[in-house]
This record gives sequence, C-alpha cells and structure tokens, in this order.
Amino acid sequence: MRNLVWVDCPEALQKAVEELGRHTSIALDAEMDSYFVYHTKLCLMQISAGDTDFLVDTLALDDLTSLNAVTQDERIRKVVHAGENDIPYFRGRGVTFNNLFDTHIVARLLDLPSKGLAGLVEIYFEVTLSKEHQRADWRLRPLPAEQVAYARQDTLYLNELADMLYEPLEEAGAMVEAVEAFRLLENFEVRKKEWDPDGWAKIKGARELTGTQRAALAGLYRWRDGLADELDLALFRVVSNGALLSLARKKFTDPEEIRRWSKISWVREDAEKLVKILAEARKSGGVPFPDVGRKRFGGLNPADEAVFGRLREWRNEESRRQNIVPERVFSNRQLKSICSRRPLDLEGLRGVEGLEPWRVDQFGAALLELLGD
Repeated sequence: MRNLVWVDCPEALQKAVEELGRHTSIALDAEMDSYFVYHTKLCLMQISAGDTDFLVDTLALDDLTSLNAVTQDERIRKVVHAGENDIPYFRGRGVTFNNLFDTHIVARLLDLPSKGLAGLVEIYFEVTLSKEHQRADWRLRPLPAEQVAYARQDTLYLNELADMLYEPLEEAGAMVEAVEAFRLLENFEVRKKEWDPDGWAKIKGARELTGTQRAALAGLYRWRDGLADELDLALFRVVSNGALLSLARKKFTDPEEIRRWSKISWVREDAEKLVKILAEARKSGGVPFPDVGRKRFGGLNPADEAVFGRLREWRNEESRRQNIVPERVFSNRQLKSICSRRPLDLEGLRGVEGLEPWRVDQFGAALLELLGD
C-alpha cells in the first residue's frame, strides 16, 4: 500500500523535501490549467519516491524554491516523462534541475513501439492507465478523489521504468545522446504565446468565406484573443470558433441586432465593438486567404523548405547507414532550426538553439557541406 502526502503549506513542503532527500531517484509530473485559461498556471506537482506519493498544491504555496535542495542535488535522479511540457512551469516557479532522466526522450532514441507514458506502462507493466481526467480542472480544491488517483498514476511507474530503460539505452550506444538531451531539458523555458495574425484561417469553414467575410473573421479573431487575455480564459470558453464564423457572415449594422442574435454574454457586452469590426471589414474590400500550407514546414520560407527537404533526406540516409533511428542524427525540429539560422561554420552551428555538442562534433561537417550546396 502506497502512502499519500498532501503538501499545501510551507511546513509540509519542508518535511517533504527532507523525506525526498533520502532517496536516490524521484519521479515528477505536473498538472496545469491550460484547458481553462489563457495564461497557463502550474496547479499541482506530483512527486513519487519509494513507497510515497507527494501531491504538492502549487496554488496554495507561494514559494516552491525549497524543492531545489532536492531537484538540484546531482546525487538524486529526477525522472520525468515528456519533461519539456512540465520543466518550464517548474522553472517558472523557481524550481530548477540537475540529473534529469526523461523516459519519453529515451523511448524516442530507442524507437520503442510506444513513446507515450500510457503505452510504455502497458508494455513494461501490463497496466492500462486511465485517460479519463486529461482535461480535468486541476484548480479544484479539495481535489476530487478520482483526480487524486489519476494524478498519482503519472509518477507511480516512472522510477522503475527508468531503471528498465537504462540498460537498453547503454546497449544501443545512445547514452551520450540521452544525457545531452537531458541537460538541454534542464534549461527549457515556458514558450510565450505568439500572436498569429493568420490564425483565423485555421478555423474550419474559413476558406469558404468571401473576402469581406474573411476580413470580418480576422477582426473578430483578434477581438476574441484580446478579450481572452484580459479575462484569462481559454479562447473557446470566451467564444467558440463556430460562433465567430457565424458572426463573420452576418451584415449587422446595429448593436441590438447582435444582442438579439447571440446569447453569449461577452458578445452581447461588446456588441458595439463587434458592429464596428463588421463595418471595417466591409470597407476593407476583403482580404485574401493566407498560405497556411507553409505551417507544415514550421513556417519556413520556400527556400528554407527546399534546404529542409535536402537535409532530411541526408538525415534519413545517415540513419539507415548507421542502423539507428533518424532522431539520433537530427530531429525535424533541429533541422528546421538549422534551416532558419543557416550557420556558415561549426561555431555558428553550435549557436543553434537545441543542438547538443555531440551532434555538431559528429555530423556538423557533413551538414555544413550540404548547407553550402
């Protein structure tokens, strides 16, 4: 029977830190509120060590930095899965790491049949993890019992899973790659929301609109984003894509028409603004549909897309030659970063974000030759 410790005050946190410091390996995970808000916050931290699961109430605790006594201790292995999703939010609360081990990174390097946690747990432990609460509200307090159970399962198997993956990682000769990837992960930061002025074009049905209606949808899309930011609500919780699309097709000229048409509170309150947006769209003469197809290549321009294709073909051939998965040469994300930066020499290549030194040393010369073609 595993122990459960709820940590929601500085005293309890300090006791947890003291207990965690006695272990050589701990597993960590996090739950956020991104499904509900515009500005994502860390709501819960799960830590498993030995026979105890600690649930740290990060909403109740203003200061989490005492955890650094454990997370920065190089003698203690910190096991995560897909840590790039969680580490930035830990760091945003002042918690930093040494000696990480990411089972998702290892699964990719070993090209395991499944890279997700649920799949790995099923393979190695023959246990099916519940997915029922993936979109649960982690801001609730007290946390419902079913969410507590769901949260605990995310770290329950990680320490043992890391032990199981260690030997295959060594046998595959991928330990150097893994360690470098873990070190990069330690410095991951929260990605700032970037405004995409063409985001409206991704709404299903936008392509069928007239030019004037597209202009209206673009204006409405910007209005919703600003309001969601102000209210700190997820976009779809302010106004759905379908409602925006429907409104963009309307020819309303009076705020009362909008109020009679919609039951959405924020639409009714901002009816005057929305009428102006529709009027400005009619005056604009319309806008063309943007080339959203470029998004398949991470926003690369046509010249960079050609280079990316050439590098990817070389990467795949190199992986076949060495009988290793393509990601052990370069990931697609890394190749796209290289195409955007176009480094001229090894020093420039080392400056590309996300490139480990060993990749530059092993593949840098060949890659630079391709870039120079």
